[in-house]
Amino acid sequence: MSVLALRMKRRSGITFSSGSGKSERNYVDFLIDGKSLSDHSASLGYDLVSVLAREWIPEERERSVRRLLLAEPADFPNNRRSLLVCSECGDLGCGALSISIGITEGEVTWADFGYQNNYDEKIWAKGLGELGPFRFDRSQYENALAGAMTILRGPDES
Repeated sequence: MSVLALRMKRRSGITFSSGSGKSERNYVDFLIDGKSLSDHSASLGYDLVSVLAREWIPEERERSVRRLLLAEPADFPNNRRSLLVCSECGDLGCGALSISIGITEGEVTWADFGYQNNYDEKIWAKGLGELGPFRFDRSQYENALAGAMTILRGPDES
């Protein structure tokens, strides 16, 4: 079985000479067997952060955790759920890394990794097809996700 762990990660902000830039983001990174999912997606050219970014409103972060526990409806068709989203706005229309999640009594499976948006039916595999499926012990998985909200809680949300 694989092990899911979470850790805070920071995407540095930058301002380009043109005046445009990239916003700083602080988010919970998903580590699968010690390997960063956001690092893997960045190595493929994706500029994404997890659905658990400190800069997103707390209610949306809580919905994201519930979606990953299958306690909230999927945010994409065909029961697919976002893991990593646009680093600037978190909008699914910009594109997101999504998965299918299966839960049984003792196990959670992440499978069918792909990149998609909310206006096109196509799911792109670009380097993501090699990921998974990953099987997690359900109890360990649920405990890891329960800890996400504690990890994210900033000083202004105590």
